[in-house]
Amino acid sequence: MRALVIAILVGLLSDIGCREDTRPTPAEITDRAWAAHAVVIAAGERAPTCAEAGAAMQQAFAELRPAFVAAMALDRDKAKLAEATDFLEANARRYADLETRMIALADRCADDLTVQAAFDQMSSP
Repeated sequence: MRALVIAILVGLLSDIGCREDTRPTPAEITDRAWAAHAVVIAAGERAPTCAEAGAAMQQAFAELRPAFVAAMALDRDKAKLAEATDFLEANARRYADLETRMIALADRCADDLTVQAAFDQMSSP
């Protein structure tokens, strides 16, 4: 799991570095946001307690907040939002596991305010 998280972060950083002169497409923004979700969820999953999960998730979120903000900005442009939605629908299988993991973590730590705050931050950065 740790290797997956590192691979995602390296991919995000290299993609950002290689594309400084071009704007990412809505599909790329959406993919980066889902990769950021995966990193935050993995941080929570690795923690032995819910209190530690919440702290780890919030730290990961803080580091990746721009990916969440960029994805939320797509809502302001109907054409970009449609392209992002089309991308998500076309790649639904890629994200099904992540959704299952998010639900499991949310259920496991339903009473922990820091975990719930991390989920809130992801949905409203």
